[in-house]
Amino acid sequence: MNLLLLSGSFHSQSKSLAILKSIENLLSGHTTETPKLDTLPFFNEDLNRNKPASIVGLMDSIEHADGIIICTPEYNHSIPAVLKNALDWASRPAFNSCLKDKPVTIITQADSPVGGARAQAHVKLIMDAILSDIHVSHEMMISPVSQVVTDGVVTDEKTLARLERHTSDFLRFIEKRR
Repeated sequence: MNLLLLSGSFHSQSKSLAILKSIENLLSGHTTETPKLDTLPFFNEDLNRNKPASIVGLMDSIEHADGIIICTPEYNHSIPAVLKNALDWASRPAFNSCLKDKPVTIITQADSPVGGARAQAHVKLIMDAILSDIHVSHEMMISPVSQVVTDGVVTDEKTLARLERHTSDFLRFIEKRR
């Protein structure tokens, strides 16, 4: 399977990237790609007429992916602009984008006891509007993330087991759709 891993953060100590790296290790028999969403231009209708190469590349990666795993922090009760921007680009044309019917699973992380629940709800709302096929599962929220990730690596055994269970379930979800 070909899986696209989308991160909501790209700073040097990104917990989302660390979590996606752990997931990538679980997917050793599959192809994965983690595009650098932080290099994309901000969505603009003028640019949308003649899409920049970086956007065409992202949309091509989405088109060829069997499924998408999103991992994001929660910023101010929502999702980071870098993720929202990428989803805005990829959601065009409306109701017939490369994200339509694409299997998607969502993981949020935060230090707060809420664990990114509001970001989880916002990503679901966006993906539903885009007409993606949202993985129905127990919500995967990782909290407190600072106690789970050490030096860029997920070290907590319970969290690793949850990630393995969630990822395996998502792969089965994709398989059932084929």
